[in-house]
Amino acid sequence: MTAVPQVEGPAAPAEAPKTLWRDRRALGWAFATGVSSVGDEIWYVALAFTAAQLGNAGLAGLVLACATIPRALLTIVGGALTDRFDARRMMIGADAARIVVLAGALTALAATGVSAGLLMVVGLLFGVADAFYGPAAGAFPRQLVRRTELVRLSALRQLLDRLAGVLGAPLGGLVLVGWGLGGAMLLDLVSFAVVLVVLVAVRPRWALARSTGGTVRADIGDGLAYLRHTPKVRDLVITLSGLNVFVGPVVAVGLALHAVQRGWGGVGLGWLTAAMGGGAAIGTLIALKWRPGRPLRAAVLLLFVQAASLGLVGNAGYAATLGGMTAVGIVAGLASPMLSGAFQAVVDEEYIGRVGSVLTLTDDALTPVTMVGFGFLAQVLGLGTAALLFAGGFLALLLYAISRPHVRDLRIPDERNS
Repeated sequence: MTAVPQVEGPAAPAEAPKTLWRDRRALGWAFATGVSSVGDEIWYVALAFTAAQLGNAGLAGLVLACATIPRALLTIVGGALTDRFDARRMMIGADAARIVVLAGALTALAATGVSAGLLMVVGLLFGVADAFYGPAAGAFPRQLVRRTELVRLSALRQLLDRLAGVLGAPLGGLVLVGWGLGGAMLLDLVSFAVVLVVLVAVRPRWALARSTGGTVRADIGDGLAYLRHTPKVRDLVITLSGLNVFVGPVVAVGLALHAVQRGWGGVGLGWLTAAMGGGAAIGTLIALKWRPGRPLRAAVLLLFVQAASLGLVGNAGYAATLGGMTAVGIVAGLASPMLSGAFQAVVDEEYIGRVGSVLTLTDDALTPVTMVGFGFLAQVLGLGTAALLFAGGFLALLLYAISRPHVRDLRIPDERNS
């Protein structure tokens, strides 16, 4: 397979500002995606509450799961198409599709009212759009900012996503009370319109090399072969996947079980969750300023603190657990942008869509399995033992990562492409 750079659309200046804070294109796109994240939070709260009112727990679960099915099935195709075509145009198309879906849903809602069928159709169509939007959004920063600014841009986007979660969820509840499901749909539609306008205005600075395989299926196979035969990328994907495999179940399932077993109640659990969220925001703010020469090594070393903190779940009192969850959040806020930015910088440009989609698919596939597995271990061996086992697995993964020279010694060059 060969890859050649293809310039699409009007020519754009080939230079970007030295710092992200002077880059109006990148900042405009980042803040527009933050607005969209607020809209998504509003919609998710409204969807979850409406689904719960359907009167059948199984049906409610099916409604909420609908978006994940097409995303899991089609993400790898979306990644292959991202590497074939222009990422910005794919985002524009997926965003426009979301607007059309919500406009149609508003019309159906006005005509027939709320139904499980309507919610499921919207979820399925959103999942299809996500499968194509996600890989394109992952590849677009490579066309927009210098490599040395990828970590900072990732940190800014993650910070805005966290703020969206803080603002969007309660706002969603207020919207649902005041204007119902239709109001939530309308606000989400407006948020997508904001992104669409910005994407039309924000032109990429550089064209990426494109996949030129004979078919999409051949491109998928080539992408998997690239991942298998490129150790620096393969090990980075393994490390990134391990974050959700080992951390997610402990903080999502383990903390709730810990709070119930110790009698801390919902308020106690809420403060533990808030400590993680607040710590993550602090860590992300630090990541916007801190630029280590070897970002992967810095991220992995920080994650050792996170792994140790996971072992406190089920094994420590409230004060120690609260401190541990604060540490988990701070480390997540620091390490995640470094890992994400390094990922975008390391993967060869003609493969970034496909490799990113593999990472997304891995997370979607492994996270539910490990959630169930952790719950089973906690039931059989006890919560404290289950948390220690997951913390130990995470430590083993981090030791593997730090032992790899291309992970330990990676530096991000100050250039657009290699």
